[in-house]
Amino acid sequence: MVSDVIIGSMISTIVFSILLFPAFILYYRKREGIAVKPLIIGSIGFIIFTQVLEKILHVVVITNFSNYAEHPWAFGLYGGLAAGIFEEIGRFILFTWLLKKYQDYRSGLSFGIGWGGIEAVVITLMLIAPNLVFALMLNSGTFDTAMASQLPPDQITAIKDMLLTQGPGSYLWGIPERFFAVFMQIAFSLLVLLAIVKRKFIHVIYAILIHAVIDFPAVFYQTGHLKSLWIIELYFAVIGILSLFFIRRIRDHFN
Repeated sequence: MVSDVIIGSMISTIVFSILLFPAFILYYRKREGIAVKPLIIGSIGFIIFTQVLEKILHVVVITNFSNYAEHPWAFGLYGGLAAGIFEEIGRFILFTWLLKKYQDYRSGLSFGIGWGGIEAVVITLMLIAPNLVFALMLNSGTFDTAMASQLPPDQITAIKDMLLTQGPGSYLWGIPERFFAVFMQIAFSLLVLLAIVKRKFIHVIYAILIHAVIDFPAVFYQTGHLKSLWIIELYFAVIGILSLFFIRRIRDHFN
């Protein structure tokens, strides 16, 4: 049986991530004003560039390098650069082609909220919603029967072991992570937009490299070489706070 505490932690994280998006919109609408078109374009852009195009590359790479977990340094470099290139070049393309009339500070905020807000929803649903369904099936006694025709026995056992051994922190840590990640996405959006406004593509290169550096340590946890999840989450919290300061300071460069 998966405890009610674990199931509650899954539900709490999912609900928080879904509500986080409109909360950012309402807060910044009152504080700064929200431009609707950049908000929508940012949301769609995240899905296209990260969940479609970047995922296609990952499938190709992982299919050809199935032992990637044995080389965390190389895979971390690849993963960080892939995320940086697809996301920052994606922002650059969207601002340049579709948002030519929306290149002020407020529009950059709106775009970043759209990108980071939809990321919180999509990533949380992808990672936690299946586990919630499996947990409910396991508690109702239908998991083995339903999965017998879908997955091999070893994968069924692995999923059951994971659900029965993980603590609530494995899911609840996703709450601060998603919160701070939105600030990171706003900061990157403003940095790329500044590159366009100032006609300095070097800022896009900076964004790609910074993005890669931020994502690099997470690979060591994903590949099992780093066991302490709280270290990764504390790291992201620090980056998120620094991003918030950056968001406030970069405003003057748009005036």
